[in-house]
Amino acid sequence: MSLTSRLETRSGRPPAELTGFIGRREELAEVGRLFGRGRLVTLMGPGGVGKTRLAIRAAAALGGACDDGVCFADLSSLHEPGLLAQAVAGAFGLPDQSPAALDALVRYLADRRLLLVLDTCEHLVDGCAMLAEVLLQNAPGLRILATSRQPFDIPGEHTLVVAPLERPEPGRHDPLRPCASMRLFAERAAAVVPGWSLTVGNQSAVALLCHRLDGIPLAIELAAVQLRALSVEQIVDRLDHRILQVRGRRSSLPRHQTLRAAIDWSHDLCSPGERLLWARLSVFAGDFDLELAERICADAELPAAEVFELVAGLVAKSVVVRVESAETVRYRMLGTLREYGAERLDLRGETEALRARAFERFVGVIREAAAELAGPAQARWLEWFRREQATVRDMIDYGIRSAGPGGEVLRVALTLGRIFALQGLIGEARHWSARAVESHREEPGRDWTEALALAGLLAAMQNDLEAAGELVLRAEERALEAGDPGGLAYVREAQGVCALYAGDLDGATRLLTDSHDLHARAGTVDVLVPITDVYLGVARTLAGDVGAAVRHAAVAIRATEASGELWCRSYGLCVRGLAVLLGGDAENALPDLRAGMRIKRDIDDRLGIALALDMTGCCLIALGDAVGGVRLLGASDWTRDYTGTSMFGPQHALLRVVYEQKSRDLLGDEAYQAAYDSGRALDLATAVAEALGERPLPAALAEPAGRGVPGVPGRAGAAAVAAASGGAGTAAQRLTRREFEIAGLVSDGLTNREIAERLVIAKRTADSHVEHILAKLGFSSRTQIAAWFAQRSSPGAP
Repeated sequence: MSLTSRLETRSGRPPAELTGFIGRREELAEVGRLFGRGRLVTLMGPGGVGKTRLAIRAAAALGGACDDGVCFADLSSLHEPGLLAQAVAGAFGLPDQSPAALDALVRYLADRRLLLVLDTCEHLVDGCAMLAEVLLQNAPGLRILATSRQPFDIPGEHTLVVAPLERPEPGRHDPLRPCASMRLFAERAAAVVPGWSLTVGNQSAVALLCHRLDGIPLAIELAAVQLRALSVEQIVDRLDHRILQVRGRRSSLPRHQTLRAAIDWSHDLCSPGERLLWARLSVFAGDFDLELAERICADAELPAAEVFELVAGLVAKSVVVRVESAETVRYRMLGTLREYGAERLDLRGETEALRARAFERFVGVIREAAAELAGPAQARWLEWFRREQATVRDMIDYGIRSAGPGGEVLRVALTLGRIFALQGLIGEARHWSARAVESHREEPGRDWTEALALAGLLAAMQNDLEAAGELVLRAEERALEAGDPGGLAYVREAQGVCALYAGDLDGATRLLTDSHDLHARAGTVDVLVPITDVYLGVARTLAGDVGAAVRHAAVAIRATEASGELWCRSYGLCVRGLAVLLGGDAENALPDLRAGMRIKRDIDDRLGIALALDMTGCCLIALGDAVGGVRLLGASDWTRDYTGTSMFGPQHALLRVVYEQKSRDLLGDEAYQAAYDSGRALDLATAVAEALGERPLPAALAEPAGRGVPGVPGRAGAAAVAAASGGAGTAAQRLTRREFEIAGLVSDGLTNREIAERLVIAKRTADSHVEHILAKLGFSSRTQIAAWFAQRSSPGAP
């Protein structure tokens, strides 16, 4: 990647090219030819040779032939192999979807034609190879361009070794046609020293310099920066000594030695303070701001008051690059320079101390977040999380691996679990909660009880009820044995959510009511307290008790309005809107649904957006805007698919079938499918804008609003929904081929986990298919599916 003083990073989009692109015509053409032979091309070469920059330019050239464009996934700051699929999904702008991340990503890419750039894969090469192989096998329209220091070594891979730029031969270069490495030096030099140009007087020295640097772009750019203080001749003279010194070590290939020499030399030209800060800044996995650098890197040897000037010096020397953000200036180091700094930090014997200091600071920030997350500062903390997500991952990983006190790590995991969940990242919340629980010996105290209950709640939200039940049972045993009503409140909350997702509405109501009362008795102040009333509202809505549902949602809304909390409030608004809708008043339901969605958009809660889109889509259908409503159902489905979560249990899925059927009756199957498919193709921002009435439907799809769809039920009890679904006979005609196959496996007595293993899919995917089968057939049990399938499969069956 080119060294610049500013670096733009935008999720999914290749970074903007802020400097000229020099040379590489043959390599660009070769990338195109290789993609003519296969769908995976890996650009290989040492750090600093220009792999990323070539990939960005190649992607720009190839993107026009891809109907669905280009997606760029920068993996340089990711160090947790288990989050690789989530990170790639995030580059597509998709919400979190672990533990079924790979399966969900395959579904998303299956019918798309696009180019995926996987940048900086060498530290995750095994995981990247597996991911690429699975995606390419299941997505025929996908092409992958990877950059790595080593190949993936999988079938179908074509590799291109990215050589350094063409370098001149001293005394034999053409003064009228400077080679690519000389042109690169000249361009970067002009950016450093205004008015500098390649002339007859200096080009011999430039040619010698580029020759000495083997045409390696990063080395050339580092050399150009030194023109602020030295002439080209002085740079050559000083560099010669350094290269001879390094090349005598026999430590690596010549090109690696040359780059090492250039970086060593740049390091020597830094002041002692800059060298020390360079080493210490390597502790940051991603971006950092000045305040963080001062807090972590400063001590008696490096006073905090000097950090700003030293950072500015490193920026001027292109060791640190500036990252523009909306609110403040942030910084980062390119991977090769960060690696170098980390080596220096290790040589100083400071690595563990710096990482421990960074973790201690991180723990302090998390304590602040825990105290403020349920109040008006919530939005600020969510913004902090989005900005610091790479550092968050690195720090929690360090805390777990460092085998520190289990209580401290658990408290961090509990707060982060909430923050991840508030962003709709249920899978990643579950990932880190599980790692924290599994990596330490279980100890007495509330933290462990709460951690187990939270892990169970997260598993339930992903419909993994078997795992959820095991975790919650452990938590319940602890809480009862310790006589801990506060811990038991979290246990009952998790049990209530499990019951809701299992379809036991009365059980869910009882358990969630117990949780509400226990939280009140314990005086708990937590973002997870008012959500019990939200879940109670859901349970009573689906049970057909609209009045009780509205009351519970109103309790959550009032409590969160008083505290300034947003996440629970937005859910309360949505659930109240759903209850009012099912009470037969779609017109008055819509304002609540839209108010909830606006908050979800503002705090970037993707799971909440998915549910709000679904509810608003049903409301629009009830109001007669069938096309607009069905588009939102389609958008909701793909968004929810990639959160790895399900609807609120089987009754919610049945409710959805009712509205689908009514919109089909109004539009006809063909128009319904067209509207649904167009909704699944919407980007999230457009879908939300349509749901909020901020963006009209495309003219080709718009239709006059009617007076409402006749027959949409005002009550949503499971029996009423099942009766309204039209019976198994007609719904069965719309089972997909895969759903029919899974119905057969259900009739054979296989569990969802066994079905997933048989079909080589994620359990979450199997859960989702079974939910849809139950909803389409209007059934409430697997036994009914088995009986129906047996009847359909018997001789003479229609």
